[in-house]
Amino acid sequence: MEKNEGWAAKEAAEQYIKIADIAIPFRKEILSLIATLATTFVPERPRMLDLGCGHGDVTAAILKLKPDASVCMVDFSDEMLRLSSERFKDYAGISIIKHDLNTSMAESAIGKGFDAVVSCFALHHIELSQRVKLYSEIREMLKEGGLFINGDRFKEDSPVLDEWVYSDWISFRVHQIREKLGRETTLDLEKQRQRETDKIMGDKPGTVWEMQNDLKQAGFRYVDCIWKYQTLAIMAASR
Repeated sequence: MEKNEGWAAKEAAEQYIKIADIAIPFRKEILSLIATLATTFVPERPRMLDLGCGHGDVTAAILKLKPDASVCMVDFSDEMLRLSSERFKDYAGISIIKHDLNTSMAESAIGKGFDAVVSCFALHHIELSQRVKLYSEIREMLKEGGLFINGDRFKEDSPVLDEWVYSDWISFRVHQIREKLGRETTLDLEKQRQRETDKIMGDKPGTVWEMQNDLKQAGFRYVDCIWKYQTLAIMAASR
């Protein structure tokens, strides 16, 4: 999560953790697939970088598959970093760094030589003008042949299809709120709430094609869309 007054609030972290599985279709499957990809082509004790780590769900999924992995967790939210520190306090291989991903990672103590870099539901907060630079820095942090895997929110290239997919996603949320929380709501109300949240949190989703182009421009050799559903997708780029 990048620097944004919305995410700086403790309440924002608490609310995200509370509703993430309700609001995001197939969230657990997305986390599992990212972790599986990240741990498939690596040694038994890999070095991983988790960007926009939040309270550590991707890292937790990785450690289930590679318990001896070392993971550098990076986020800007003090509350998310506090929660991660508590969650992984018994893991010697975990390091936690506060950093704003809209600024150069060369200014941080993150380092290089990672077997994989992962991110989930974080990079759509990054300013569009900063994304190629960020991807270039990620590429430099990877070992030769390493993977960068990003599960995130995207928009469609066609405005008509984008509105249709967006409405489909919000319809899912309306159903989840009724079923899981027992609260009545409407499609129009949830659309309004999401747009207000996007503005407060600085959400700037691009298309999968834009990310592919940005990753290629950043120097990645191969870029693939591994999975896509509604507004969500997993992109994988190989150094």
